Amino acid sequence: MHIPLFSTITLIAEIIISCIVFYTFYRSYMHNKFPTPLVAFALLYEITFNISYMATRVSANTEKIEIPWHIVLAASHGILSLIMFISLIIFMLLAWKNYRKGINYFKQHKYITIIFLIFWSISIISGILLYFVEYFT
Repeated sequence: MHIPLFSTITLIAEIIISCIVFYTFYRSYMHNKFPTPLVAFALLYEITFNISYMATRVSANTEKIEIPWHIVLAASHGILSLIMFISLIIFMLLAWKNYRKGINYFKQHKYITIIFLIFWSISIISGILLYFVEYFT
């Protein structure tokens, strides 16, 4: 069994980034304070490293013949992660603009916030599951 170091580092980093994302929602919603430096770091990581990692994984896995549900898991995770990546950028930019004006954006858009957090969680959990399916089965 060979587990690529890059995949393990990316998994750990993505969990840390997710903690930053959840902290951002908590702090912003509860205390009306948007942590701009943390959000900028999370977005920079997502843009710079996570997207390039996912692109390399797609090309590395296209030649493998896998169990059908592995393919479904990988494809679902990839599509959802891309949607969530784009949503994260848009959502954080809108939130940043509103919090600068003193508007509690996440509280004002409570249902969209909840929906985003649910799908973000599914994306992260599916990525963790994919890691273990890929390297431990």
